[in-house]
Amino acid sequence: MSSGSSVPRVDDLPDQLVRSEAAIARMRKREEHLAHGISHDLRAPLRAITGYAQVLVNQYAEALDPQARDYLGRIHDAAGRMEGLIEKLLQLSYVDRAPLKPERVDLGMLAEWSLAELQDLQPGPMADIEVQTDLFMHGDERQLKQLMDRLLHNAWTFSRSREQIRIRVRGRREGARLLVAVEDAGSGFDMRYADRVFVPFQRLHGSEQGGGDGLGLAIAQAIVERHDGRIWAESTPGVGSVFHIDLPAAQDSEDEAGHD
Repeated sequence: MSSGSSVPRVDDLPDQLVRSEAAIARMRKREEHLAHGISHDLRAPLRAITGYAQVLVNQYAEALDPQARDYLGRIHDAAGRMEGLIEKLLQLSYVDRAPLKPERVDLGMLAEWSLAELQDLQPGPMADIEVQTDLFMHGDERQLKQLMDRLLHNAWTFSRSREQIRIRVRGRREGARLLVAVEDAGSGFDMRYADRVFVPFQRLHGSEQGGGDGLGLAIAQAIVERHDGRIWAESTPGVGSVFHIDLPAAQDSEDEAGHD
């Protein structure tokens, strides 16, 4: 091998590992500082905007004409949307930094929990819901609940225009993996744009159809990848969508412990 080769020597690997770990630590520290700034420095002006707009409504409502009250309402709504956007950005940045507490988790139970919350918060059309139980996997319950929240909120949102909301959560075990499908009969999307589904700020639907900022599914993907899994979607416009998840299944010893 020539002396000009860039292949590292075995003796150099420990030093390179130390440098790589230090670089990762610096990157995570920068992410923490950025998240702290987003949480405090961006939220403070928003609170001021919302607060002053509310003061104008409360103290000067009688002096305001309908158009002025409409403008203040728009300011309040826009600030609320920005607050929600900041919260999602923080959640996305925290997925890879949050300490995990791996344990035996039933995704079916978490799905039922998420759907019950959705029905309470967004009552509307009749809901036809089926959730398979005993979908046991190994992971962090807090993040997996957030995963179910995001996927089911997405299914619910794009089904609200239907006469009936129809959602199915099913799964099966294949070896050491758990395959779960979250299916809805909502508006669906064109598969030509499937590569944009999990990209932040990429919208496949307009706001009038329930389209948001795209961060919910980006958070879902980040959680799945943090758990050594993968997620993908299949959809037909006007028919509905299916989001597939491939995650580590609970080990047999965990299953037996859960049934003691």
